[in-house]
Amino acid sequence: MSDTPPVDTSELARVQRWFQAVLTDPAGIPAGAESAAARQQFPEGSVGVDTLLTGSSKLTPSDRLAVYANAYFARLVECLGEVFPILKRTLGEEVFTGFATDYLREHPSRTYTLHLLGARFPQFLAESRPPREEIDTPDWADFLVDLARFEWDLYEVFDGPGIEDGPRLDPTALAALDGPAGESARLIPAPCLRLFTGQFPVSDFYTQARVADPAVELEMPDPQPTHVAITRRDYVVRRLPLDPREYHLLHALTRGTPLGAALETTAELESVEPGRIAGWFTRWAREDLFVGVE
Repeated sequence: MSDTPPVDTSELARVQRWFQAVLTDPAGIPAGAESAAARQQFPEGSVGVDTLLTGSSKLTPSDRLAVYANAYFARLVECLGEVFPILKRTLGEEVFTGFATDYLREHPSRTYTLHLLGARFPQFLAESRPPREEIDTPDWADFLVDLARFEWDLYEVFDGPGIEDGPRLDPTALAALDGPAGESARLIPAPCLRLFTGQFPVSDFYTQARVADPAVELEMPDPQPTHVAITRRDYVVRRLPLDPREYHLLHALTRGTPLGAALETTAELESVEPGRIAGWFTRWAREDLFVGVE
């Protein structure tokens, strides 16, 4: 017995599906009306905009439908602006709208939820950027990509699963990992933990931009490698700046590397005092970055 619900073949349902296909086509109303998604609703004959809709004294059927299509895409652009508010502020509304519109044409919304609408936006910016003037020097486009990636991580942490109703790791469990017994132990990261690394100090820039005078133009910071742990505790998103070596160790542990091997590869980068590492574990436990040990 199939779990797939039956398709409603009533005339109203077919018109509704046709309307959705035409309205949401990123290429516009004429292209939407000719799309396979629209045409398959009426395979028995050609059905166009003029067949299903009527015009008015001032607007053709296509023009009337375009009003709804424009509003639909305007709302999607608005949603992207809510996910990437500092990026929008940095670019300015007109430039941001241009990037967002191009993105939606290439990656139109295909799900019932808008939760994943901006998931590919940072990658889209990276792929559509102009060539660097100096290959080895991060530039304005790199900064925008870093900022977009950072804001997407913040959004995922804010809107995703957290530890508020789940298990939390007893800090003494981390302390007990000291010695041979902990060599093969694997730490289970909190579901809300994200590790960010970038070429610009976007976390500091984000903090400053949130309180900056809207009339003041934001200036791009100088390149500076940045490592940040982003998590959520008691429904509040928290950001923890990380030492590069701390980031390396934390990155390895969150990907399932046994503790002993993770410590060994971190030590190969640069000598780290045991007390420094102990301090990292203390902070990780205090911030609930891990929820278990296996």
